[in-house]
Amino acid sequence: MPDRVDQPLPSDWEKLNAFADGELAPAEQRAVAERLASSPETAETLRGIVRLKQELRALPADEAPLRPPLSAPPRPRLRPLAAIAAALVIAAAATLTPILLRRDTAETFLAASLAAHEQFASSAPRPLATVAPTAALPVASELARLGLQPIWQATSAAGQVRIGFVGARGCRLSMHVSPHAEPAPVPDQGAQTLAGWNAGGRGYLLIATGMPPARFELITGFIKALTSEPADRVEPLRTALQNDWRSAQPCLA
Repeated sequence: MPDRVDQPLPSDWEKLNAFADGELAPAEQRAVAERLASSPETAETLRGIVRLKQELRALPADEAPLRPPLSAPPRPRLRPLAAIAAALVIAAAATLTPILLRRDTAETFLAASLAAHEQFASSAPRPLATVAPTAALPVASELARLGLQPIWQATSAAGQVRIGFVGARGCRLSMHVSPHAEPAPVPDQGAQTLAGWNAGGRGYLLIATGMPPARFELITGFIKALTSEPADRVEPLRTALQNDWRSAQPCLA
């Protein structure tokens, strides 16, 4: 029987659960985030656990167990929602790896961006009327001219700006901008779908789902030049990208 090397091991569940709650040290967070970037199976479990936790938060209050009468002596026990959450996580552990990033300010830029991209990539597209003015606005305008429409935007408590785009052929691309320079992503975690750089005192990260590697490389080169190069060096890349876009095939997703 072939080995399933990408599948999370049972021994990983405790660490991944701590990662979901933002309780890991930065170095451990980065290690888990790198695995998320390189393992489609692990990324898929993120989408499952996001749905699971959303369902948990949506439970009506009247489904919670009733408290004992006031006259009864107090007994130590789990709070109702905490007990339900623990039961659901334990029950899902055999089939889902719990990876959910919830506290953007406590996580590394890479980990938070990967989690945000997975949530965006699994959501239904809803076009934005406008993109709020941010450091990412010039790039968003350029991508819109190519047919990549912004459908999601968010700003974290740490000032990190995120914009998600969807193309006419189904590609999902997200851009993440940090207000300060960030460590470069580890190069062996799938460079075709993940690219990061620093320019103008900011950190930039591009993440794609289902996009052909050659097209992602073209987009990355263009946006990197747009954020850090003079205009005369940007124009040739813009032309090459437009030519590629006209003959592009549907995305892989």
